[in-house]
Amino acid sequence: MKRSTAALLLALLVLAPLASALAAEEGEHAAGGIPTELIFKWLNFITVFGGLGYLLRKPLGEFFAGQRAAIRSGIEEARKAREESRKRLAEVEGRLARLEQEVAGLRADAAENAAAEKQRIQEAARREAERVLATARAEMESVTRAARLELRAYAARLAVSLAEQEIRQRLTPQTHAALFQAFAGHLAPGKERRA
Repeated sequence: MKRSTAALLLALLVLAPLASALAAEEGEHAAGGIPTELIFKWLNFITVFGGLGYLLRKPLGEFFAGQRAAIRSGIEEARKAREESRKRLAEVEGRLARLEQEVAGLRADAAENAAAEKQRIQEAARREAERVLATARAEMESVTRAARLELRAYAARLAVSLAEQEIRQRLTPQTHAALFQAFAGHLAPGKERRA
């Protein structure tokens, strides 16, 4: 900082006598050489902008340092964001890979469940068929027993009816009277015995 101030002061000291010497010779060089006015404009330009540069050096340095830091932090944030996006992309790709595995696993589970359900349904159908068959057999046995009993009852009625017809055919009025007297004879001696 001291060096630049010293250099600026030295430049002003050197240029100030040069400017006055040029002003004195203005009349001589005005006709054929570089116009003195142009030299003064350049000296004025260098002095103004040199002074401005000197005065603005620190604020501009801080400004540019801040800009540089902002750019660096922006670059660092962009790098972090890129790394983060790469990590997320890797996670998403991993999830997609696992998703395919999960879908395959779900399909396998569904196939196993379907096979187990089919087996369960077949087993239930077999048990139901056995139950229906047992019920049908029990009903057939019951119907068979009932038919046998009815057949026996019918046979008994038929036998009684045939026996009754046979007896009626064989029973003539004389046989009837003889049977009645025999029956009455059995009753009469029994009364005497009781008395």
